[in-house]
Amino acid sequence: PVQRRIVADDRERTNVLVLAGPGSGKTRVLVHRIAYLIRVRRENPRSILALAYNRHAAVEIRRRLAELIGDDARGVIVLTCHALAMRLVGASFSGRANRLDDSDFTEVMRQASDLLRGEGLPPDEADQFRMRLLGGFRWILVDEYQDIGPDQYALISALSGRTIAEEDNRLSLFAVGDDDQNIYAFNGSSVEFIRRFEEDYGAKPSYLTDNYRSTYNIIAAANALIEPSPNRMKAGHPIRIDRMRAKQQPGGVWSQLDPVSRGRVQILPVGTTPISQAQAVVAELKRLSSLSHDWNWSSCAIVARRWSYLDPVRSLCELEGIPVQMANEEFSGVWRLRETQALIDCLREGNSQLVTSTDLRGWASRQPQGPWIELLREAIDAYALDTDGAETPVDHFIEWLAEWSREARRRQSGLLLTTAHRAKGLEYDHMIVLDGGWDRVGRGEDADAPRRLYYVAMTRARQTLTLARLPGPHLFNDPLLESPSLLSRRPIELPAPAPALSLRYRRLNLRDVFLSFAGYHKPNHPVHQVIAALSPGDRLGVSVKPDRWDLLDPNGSVVGRLAGNLKAPSGMRCASATVLSIIKWDRESSESEYRNSLRCDAWEVVIPELVFEPDS
Repeated sequence: PVQRRIVADDRERTNVLVLAGPGSGKTRVLVHRIAYLIRVRRENPRSILALAYNRHAAVEIRRRLAELIGDDARGVIVLTCHALAMRLVGASFSGRANRLDDSDFTEVMRQASDLLRGEGLPPDEADQFRMRLLGGFRWILVDEYQDIGPDQYALISALSGRTIAEEDNRLSLFAVGDDDQNIYAFNGSSVEFIRRFEEDYGAKPSYLTDNYRSTYNIIAAANALIEPSPNRMKAGHPIRIDRMRAKQQPGGVWSQLDPVSRGRVQILPVGTTPISQAQAVVAELKRLSSLSHDWNWSSCAIVARRWSYLDPVRSLCELEGIPVQMANEEFSGVWRLRETQALIDCLREGNSQLVTSTDLRGWASRQPQGPWIELLREAIDAYALDTDGAETPVDHFIEWLAEWSREARRRQSGLLLTTAHRAKGLEYDHMIVLDGGWDRVGRGEDADAPRRLYYVAMTRARQTLTLARLPGPHLFNDPLLESPSLLSRRPIELPAPAPALSLRYRRLNLRDVFLSFAGYHKPNHPVHQVIAALSPGDRLGVSVKPDRWDLLDPNGSVVGRLAGNLKAPSGMRCASATVLSIIKWDRESSESEYRNSLRCDAWEVVIPELVFEPDS
């Protein structure tokens, strides 16, 4: 009923703020609101703009909308703030895909806001210019409003016409968010913008607090954690289990399946080190898996505050044959991958100026198997959803791929190891939150940011939740440990750790590699042929010298060099290396002061994954 009232709000020229707790169906409400405007209000789909916090959220909104209203969904514009700004100023993602930082995108956001405000124009002309830019938009819907930063705030304000005196020239703004889940302050977002929404837009908040995701016990533990947080907008509005499940047992089906926890949230002692923690949590997941006839590792996750706590977990999973996937396997250079550029070259050199998702899948099916071809298949599937499989201009797909590659993310294919920041927006049947580092307050964050981050981690869980506990103080207070929704486990005996659990993994990125190494050799130099013969997964040698690290192919030929500032973790040495990816680089993308010294116009670069072991 609460969702229905929000979706079917028929007030004219009204701005709406929906404060939606985790698992409350906020994306569902946003999508149904769009469907209501189109099917019931008979609004033109092209008058509706939905802004998502990243490309993957935009794809999900479009997918759900297509399932709900079919072809009527095609006219709705669903973009990220960055993508909208790029369209407004006529900029190209593909033209900026070789940049190594986001400063250029920030400038584009500011230019777009200035355009919408009509900077330098008289007020009447500015209003007319803005309406021409908007092209008939009447409704703006914004997801994850708590995560916007100053540039997004300025863009949305200019879009809506917040400061325009003429009310008829303002757009209706529908924003969904949760200040309890503001976790990106280190990246420029500010919870103050959602707290100012009522003042800015004259909107009384509506509350979505029924949780359709987690068991009662998980919900109760999450409420107890977040309740002490100051200045909460949902104070007095705790999340609660939805009414259809209210009579179920507090731990759901695991109240019966697990004789130990009985479906309660577990506080699990995990020894004193990251290695003992890895042993304890993997043992716990194996125990749970033995109790379920349909256990699926691809619906499980282990979440940490920092990546380093996940290294021994990965090592142990590989030793025990548990399928495992590190969420930081995503690679910032997807646009520059050998495989991506091969697809782009094929399209640009082809006879047709149009392409379909069927054509793209055909290309992928003809390529050698590999992790990056599989990633491109996922991109093609997303493009098919975005375009409903329609024939589109080749340039349209290339531009789309450039944007998608900025946030490329693989489908889960095993136990996912991730940080809490990366887990935002996702959910898992079985989840363990590792201990360690939760007291750290990042740049730009307030003192309560760690509590919100831990809350986000906890509320990803659907069926079971285990909270690892190292010795020392924690965000949980003593009264909470007495809650009937939690079980404090006794320490378990752990075996002596295998040496492999001390390994550390580091997937390098473009900044970690000397990108111009092969570019200083003529096109006919053997190094180019040697690199061309390498593929992802191939073994590499590493020659560590006082002033540089060289990468060697299996025959001992130097195929690359790492950045001069790269260092091994303290007390460790490089034990092995493999090819993570091969990327394309060129003279134009290189820093201007080095271009005259380069001896070829384009070349390939080896990006490795390094494995470190204790130096003893």
